[in-house]
Amino acid sequence: MAKKPGAGGIILAAVVLGLIAVYLIWNLERQRDKQAKKNWTPVVVALQDIPARSKVTREMVTLTSYPKELIAAGAITDPKEVEGRITLSRIRAKDQIRSSDLVDEGRGPSLAYDIPKGMRAIAIQAGEVMAVGTAVKPGDRVDILATYVHPVSRQETTQMILQNVLVLAVNRGQTDTQGNVGANTSMTLAVKPEEAELLTAADRIGALRVALRPVQDKTIIPSTGVEARDFLGSRTFEMSAQAPDSGKATPIIINPPSSHQRPEVKIYRGTQVQTVTTE
Repeated sequence: MAKKPGAGGIILAAVVLGLIAVYLIWNLERQRDKQAKKNWTPVVVALQDIPARSKVTREMVTLTSYPKELIAAGAITDPKEVEGRITLSRIRAKDQIRSSDLVDEGRGPSLAYDIPKGMRAIAIQAGEVMAVGTAVKPGDRVDILATYVHPVSRQETTQMILQNVLVLAVNRGQTDTQGNVGANTSMTLAVKPEEAELLTAADRIGALRVALRPVQDKTIIPSTGVEARDFLGSRTFEMSAQAPDSGKATPIIINPPSSHQRPEVKIYRGTQVQTVTTE
């Protein structure tokens, strides 16, 4: 006569069958998830909080796969599309990064995005004569000349107070470097904070004029300024000109003649007359 299994054997068999059932269910769900994830799409996600107006680097982002129904509209799927671009607003860690969250560097929605680090934007007036006949456009570089009465010599003085200054915008904030219209009402410049003070003071006490620089010319020329009396014969100006067919620069010396007459005294000795200047 066969011996019936005890209660302990029945419980053990039930536990084993239960574990087998759990494993089969888990494995089935895993296979389903694996199958489902084949259709998931990798999108670019922030690894950390990225502040507004920050340049995105590769270290700030990663790729994470999501089911299609959970992907945000406009989500970026290639990390190369975010590198070097600027955030418009704060992006939180683990957030999907969308095309609308970023702008290309130098093409921000406001001029503040285009100001170089450590610089400030300041506007000056730009009439046609002052602004090189409307030739100055965004992206150009200019020298700023100021004409004012020197506080010590009391002479009207003209001096280059700033050189190689970047033009950020012209007229009503136009920043398109390919635009057809140059500055004719205003000009926005990128200057250091202390240069902004200098420019404002010069504009307040004198008159400003802009000189357009050639492309790629970064030369800074020492300048002590020119006073009105320099045109009365007390200063020599040297320029250079290209001599025809020589290929060499020929110096030209300009020494303006004096416009005032030296005082003269005539001395009469009998029939002889001698003229003597007092200077």
